[in-house]
Amino acid sequence: MDTASKQLALALFEDLAPNGGIVQEAPTALGFRRSNAFVKITDLSAAGRRLVDITYFLIAEEAELRKEYRVDFGLFKWLLATTSNNRQHLRKLIREAQQAAIVLSEEDVGEGTKERWGSVPLLGAAFIEDNEYIFEVSDRLQRAIKNPAASHFLSLRYVFKSVHAKILHDRLQVHVDQGVTEWIELDELRVWLECAEKETYKTWKHFRQKVLDIAIEQIKEVTGLKITMLTLNEPGSKKIAKVRFRIETSEHPTSHNAALAVLRSLYHTLHKEMGLTKEELNEIISKREIYNDERINRAIEYTRHNVALGKVKLRAGGYFMKALREEYILGELDKQIHHQAAYTQSKKRCLRAKGRMSASKKQPPKRRNVLGRLPKRDGLVLNYLMQIVKQLSLESFV
Repeated sequence: MDTASKQLALALFEDLAPNGGIVQEAPTALGFRRSNAFVKITDLSAAGRRLVDITYFLIAEEAELRKEYRVDFGLFKWLLATTSNNRQHLRKLIREAQQAAIVLSEEDVGEGTKERWGSVPLLGAAFIEDNEYIFEVSDRLQRAIKNPAASHFLSLRYVFKSVHAKILHDRLQVHVDQGVTEWIELDELRVWLECAEKETYKTWKHFRQKVLDIAIEQIKEVTGLKITMLTLNEPGSKKIAKVRFRIETSEHPTSHNAALAVLRSLYHTLHKEMGLTKEELNEIISKREIYNDERINRAIEYTRHNVALGKVKLRAGGYFMKALREEYILGELDKQIHHQAAYTQSKKRCLRAKGRMSASKKQPPKRRNVLGRLPKRDGLVLNYLMQIVKQLSLESFV
């Protein structure tokens, strides 16, 4: 777990889980670039789809293909959005994922020059052992996960109860940047949402009320996306033939503590060394697209430099925030001046120390009274003993 997204997941888990915090409180940054091919997954429940999402998240940013992946079981459960110890339910979800498959073209795995079609199981061998979730995924599928030809960002913060909401959200993610989908045939939409075989949903009224309206409302509740559905009639008829969806994004409230975990690697420096206030930390959190790690580190370097030169007279935190907001940069010449000043100061200290050593060598050593070096009580005892020795010497002489 050495990539940025996985470090973030681990940091959030360590910060939130012990206090009962849930993954839904995490920042939207918790997620990965998912291949558009994976919106076509079928025959999975909402919980089964989430298990696949979490499993692929754990694979996504690793550079190399692996035979086997291992992750802390507690972290896996937290990402799965469950605190239940019901292993039987989890085993059922794993079996569900193992039995499902996805159709991958060579274009999906980055080999668009080849003509090949294949169906690949979503999950290979999987174990829960020694508090670890251990799993395998085929190399072909790993390539599609790690290097998607076309992708969208999947936030793991979003947990859906309705499988229809989950499927529709996945399908719409591909079109978020455009803000609108193409016109979709009604029968194709039923296939998307796995409603084609149910007689009830063949009627537009029931399909809309029992599937589409509920899914759209849940998507808004969970993600903040506002979905508007438009309809198109068959020519010369009032019968609905096609639909399209408009997508409007909106900010979703994020827990302060969870968002702060994004800054975990810099938190100690910002809070302890720079002494930033809660308001200043909140400003950085709310503007992370502007105040990225590189810009923050430049401001830290600039502040430390000027503190060393004695230019910062009041709060280092206030000085840092000004450097961050106005994007001050410590130039190479500034660094040379700083190094030259440090070298000069070091040289002066050495010369002063050398002068003191020379002066001490020229002075003759002072004779010291042995008794003067003894504690007062010990000196009195020694004097008393010397008097006795003297007296004994005189007596022996007589």
